[in-house]
Amino acid sequence: MRAKARSPFMSWTHLVLPVVAGILSLTACDRILGVIDPNFPSDAQEFSPPPVYATWWNMVRVCSATTGSLDGVKWFKTSQRLHDFRTGEELGGYWFSLGNRIVLTTPYLLEGSVVRHEMLHSLLGGGGHPRGQFLGNCAGTVHCQGRCIDDAGPYPQPPESPTHLRGDSLDITLDIEPRNPSSAQAGGFFSVTVMVRNPSTRWVAVPNYFSQYFPDIDSTKTFEFEVRGPQGGTGRGEIGLDPSEMIFAPGEIKKQVFDFSIGNRLGALEHTLPPGNYTARGGYANWMSSYSPFVIGP
Repeated sequence: MRAKARSPFMSWTHLVLPVVAGILSLTACDRILGVIDPNFPSDAQEFSPPPVYATWWNMVRVCSATTGSLDGVKWFKTSQRLHDFRTGEELGGYWFSLGNRIVLTTPYLLEGSVVRHEMLHSLLGGGGHPRGQFLGNCAGTVHCQGRCIDDAGPYPQPPESPTHLRGDSLDITLDIEPRNPSSAQAGGFFSVTVMVRNPSTRWVAVPNYFSQYFPDIDSTKTFEFEVRGPQGGTGRGEIGLDPSEMIFAPGEIKKQVFDFSIGNRLGALEHTLPPGNYTARGGYANWMSSYSPFVIGP
């Protein structure tokens, strides 16, 4: 599906900044191989993983090409703030190698990208953030920004200098899983995944469409989506902080998973949508796909 450019004057900032800022300020976890785990939170309480964790576990298992059982992980929640013991940066979760334990702060118990980040640590059985997994195989499925990018090491230079490719030459598609969500599936959670493919046989870099005409527009915006339904619309975008998010190998497909749950009302910050008929479209670097219909059941 060829991409169409979106209007630069749509109300974007107020839709995405509260969400993006909140996510960018947190690194899902920061543990370097060989460093002793910090102290286990004193108020940590064990909990049983909700049904959607099985779905998220399978997503990470598939993207990382690893094996492992969700039953082998012990889950804990804490009301305390978790911090990187090296930098003081606030964390959403932490994988403890001793006992294969994952601790999540209360606000992030159902934040898919953060939970899946910790799941990837568990499946890999180690700390650190190997680039090939966190910014390669599972990029867009797990959260990896801030210290995670630093731990991954420098981006390897492509074998040839990337050619600038207009976004309308990309193939942008949208996948909703399950296709018609309902409360009976995965506890009412579902995902909207934007996929972008470089159809050329060259290495390419994709500049933001409007940055060449409007210098104040962020040239590092990568994936985004828009959803329209009975109670209005919502959208969200991602900012690319690593070259791997903006440079494509020949035929490469990149993707970004956006998580939702079924609720009683449209909640932009809570990522909730009520039952009804919807249309959604995905985008990359301000180039948008056409709208795709789907239905959310009760």
